Amino acid sequence: MSLKEMLRFIIISAIFATPFICLYVAESMFFPFITGKNFAFRILVEAMLGAWVLLMFIDSTYRPRFSWILAAAGTFLTVMTVADFTGVNPFKSFWSNYERMEGLITLAHLFLYFIITASVLYSENMWKWFWRTSLGSSVIVSIYALTQLYGSSAIHQSSDRLDATFGNAVYLAVFGLFHAFLAMFLFFRDGKENTMRWMYPVIAALNVFVLYHTQTRGTLLGVLGGVLLALLLVALFDKEHPQWKKYAVGGVIGVFLLIGAFIVFKDSSFVQSSPALQRMASISLSDNTTKSRFMIWHMSWEGFKERPVLGWGQDNFLYVFAKFYDPNMWAQEPWFDRSHDVFFDWLIAGGALGLLSYLSMFGAALYYLWFGKRHRFTVIERSILTGMLAGYFVHNIFVFDNLTSYIFFFGFLAFLHTLNAEVPVVEKVIETKKKRKGDDEFEGGDFAIAGAIVVALTCVMIYYVNIRNINANTGLIASIRPEGVLVDGPNGQKKIAMMDILNQGLFGTTEGREQLAQLAVQTQDPRVPENIRKMFHDAAVGEFDKELSADPNNVRMRSFAATFYARFGEYDKALEQFLKAIELSPTRQSTRMDLAMMYNAVGDYAKAEEQAKIAYELAPEYTEAAVVYTTTLIYQNKLDLATEVMLPFRNSSAFYDSRIVNAYGNTKQFNKVIELINEKIAKGNGVGRDYFSLAASYVELGQKEQAIAAVEQAMSLDASLKDQGEQLIDQINGTPPPAPSSAN
Repeated sequence: MSLKEMLRFIIISAIFATPFICLYVAESMFFPFITGKNFAFRILVEAMLGAWVLLMFIDSTYRPRFSWILAAAGTFLTVMTVADFTGVNPFKSFWSNYERMEGLITLAHLFLYFIITASVLYSENMWKWFWRTSLGSSVIVSIYALTQLYGSSAIHQSSDRLDATFGNAVYLAVFGLFHAFLAMFLFFRDGKENTMRWMYPVIAALNVFVLYHTQTRGTLLGVLGGVLLALLLVALFDKEHPQWKKYAVGGVIGVFLLIGAFIVFKDSSFVQSSPALQRMASISLSDNTTKSRFMIWHMSWEGFKERPVLGWGQDNFLYVFAKFYDPNMWAQEPWFDRSHDVFFDWLIAGGALGLLSYLSMFGAALYYLWFGKRHRFTVIERSILTGMLAGYFVHNIFVFDNLTSYIFFFGFLAFLHTLNAEVPVVEKVIETKKKRKGDDEFEGGDFAIAGAIVVALTCVMIYYVNIRNINANTGLIASIRPEGVLVDGPNGQKKIAMMDILNQGLFGTTEGREQLAQLAVQTQDPRVPENIRKMFHDAAVGEFDKELSADPNNVRMRSFAATFYARFGEYDKALEQFLKAIELSPTRQSTRMDLAMMYNAVGDYAKAEEQAKIAYELAPEYTEAAVVYTTTLIYQNKLDLATEVMLPFRNSSAFYDSRIVNAYGNTKQFNKVIELINEKIAKGNGVGRDYFSLAASYVELGQKEQAIAAVEQAMSLDASLKDQGEQLIDQINGTPPPAPSSAN
């Protein structure tokens, strides 16, 4: 094997390995479904890059050739590079975090993957084998998903939405979308000479079946829209295959009939008994998910208007989410780091230039599909690939992207580039089959020096970009397990294992600091030695200071710090962080509510009421805000207003929330406590400990018999309360506790 052949073998092996990245789940890593796949992809691309640089040194055939797809992808990378380095947090924009593993570093690797793959897979036949390999990976993934469907394997994300090796049903759905369309493209592209082409529709059907059971509505709409568009294009423009044209017309009619039937029978038992169909039938403007999407998109639009040209930089949506927070988001998860719409994501990350350059890649792909002069696609093939892009486009309206869909998308762009480059690689390779003088004479000279430099740089890149971050990631997982939290330090003393990782300052540091704060709270158990508790507390405080010094506008971290300090009774520090978080995100209720509860704890009821009232008035239907506001009103003895605030929640459990009951008790409104608890019990919602609260109020009112009866009722409902209940009865009767026995 010549040196050139060896380099080609390395690159092609790495290229053909990429479809199987989807199978890798790094169990020993933090965010195992995300990090392992991304690190594997980066290492493969970096290995390809080193070999490709040397291959270009040997043979200019493998150098990049121009196409508008290359221009679009290059422009997109350039725009995002400028946007990331001029954005709010360039470090985060470059590296991202463990949960997402995106950022500029991933975009750069995707661009390299695109350009290397387009240069080395120089013939359509090689691309066919690559796509067949990708279909093979989809079959393996689908089989695993079927084991989840039929109960042999666990579903990771939810109880019934398949997620296979992705850990996220949405990621599996778009993976299936791509491969369903790809299989049908190859069915027509291979022609009748391929006796195994019947397998392609089977693989397509398998992917659609799995996609259906992911219950991902946006992707299902994408598939439906993509199929409809493909059929319409064939029906309108295919003049060479009249039979297929008739089938396409029938298919269009069939799709519309299917949609109409679904709308008519969406409330039928058949639809409602299917989780996927039921989710589709629930789509409406009043659906909670739909409403939340509109709110997030509105917030994204406001963020775009503030930085319209180059945006905020990648992975900086959290700053937009905080600054333009919609109070009506209270029913959703507390933090969003994406717009849940790829186009808004790029509008935020790169502004108008970022979004336009992203869309230009779709435009260039469609241009070469339909107007390229060098390809030989039939109308049917063009229509299928156009339908695939349309399906992906629709999918992207409702979610954010991920590595595996990025790999497929950039691989598809590389495929079109290969067939349409200005100086086609496929033709150039055929013309240069004859070996040139000097191709294998590389024992010394310039190539040996270049080779040594490239190999060294590749090793350095793989280590600094991947290996040290992999070590930090696995170390983080080990350091939060009970057996690995503490390690031996100098002089035989214990030290916090995580500190060695955090001190490296790598891109997972923020997530590590959040984990450290949680460990600090968990270790505040009286059974833990005081010096250990203090060590964790002080370490967490130090890391909060570092994080907020480096990223002062991080509302999420300030909120964590505030609740952490309040938990430890450091109210001055907590107040500082609460007020700064409110300044950065004034319409976010939860921060004001936490601050109100802290004011309650220190007895500053007037300030507690002030903050709770603002939070409540931002969205009066927010149950938690109403409960907190009511609690502060009770402490202020504004009982009529407290009753008025809770009146809309009269039939919910919130009306009897323990914080409200305790507030009445703490302000000696014992009759009100008895009234509320008896109402709760009458509705069948009482538990054992409610009777303890009832007993305490009876005692305060001097009604011992009723108190004892309440305690006995508590013990009858919950056997675990027996010992505590007997002690309470003794206390009510005035019986002193037994004296401890003396040791002989």
